Amino acid sequence: SLMEWLRLELVEFRRPQALAYPLAGMIALIVMALATGVRQGPDDLALYADTLSQGQLRALRFRADRVTGRIRCPKKTVFHTVLNAVKGDVLEGLLLRWQEQVLGPVQNSLVIVDGKQMRHGGVEMVNAVSGDGRFLGGVITAAKSNEIPAARVVLRQLDLTGKTVLTDALHTNLETAQQILYEEGGDYVMTVKGNQP
Repeated sequence: SLMEWLRLELVEFRRPQALAYPLAGMIALIVMALATGVRQGPDDLALYADTLSQGQLRALRFRADRVTGRIRCPKKTVFHTVLNAVKGDVLEGLLLRWQEQVLGPVQNSLVIVDGKQMRHGGVEMVNAVSGDGRFLGGVITAAKSNEIPAARVVLRQLDLTGKTVLTDALHTNLETAQQILYEEGGDYVMTVKGNQP
């Protein structure tokens, strides 16, 4: 299960006093929230947590209050702490392996690369998805940079052998095409506009 993957592979970084909400349970709760459409950050995650039953909170291994015996929901400060401290690359790798366990290996040969401005996050991210919409990986664009180098980082993380990479016009450049074709063993379909004669 996702909880087993998380408990085995994520290192708890908080003090023992803060462990009323174990890291594995917090990440599983965040995954649940995202799957239901929560996208606004710690405030909305806390509101989502308030909708969970005592049984669901127990399944996440959250501790019961010693006085009332009820399991309390994590508040936005707990989500904020977890989201700021968990190592994104480790978590992404873990979630991708769990996704493969659940869905099996990626069968689609199309890789779509696209960048998006994260609403309410103030950052830009480049993601790769398969032709059927399955998440393959992502990278946050470095400060004072743009999507182009970030896309190349995402592509290096993937096995492109026998795959076709689809990009928008921003990524239509010689270096990216050479990386896909010669370094990664894939093919490409790129949009050509006036910026590329």
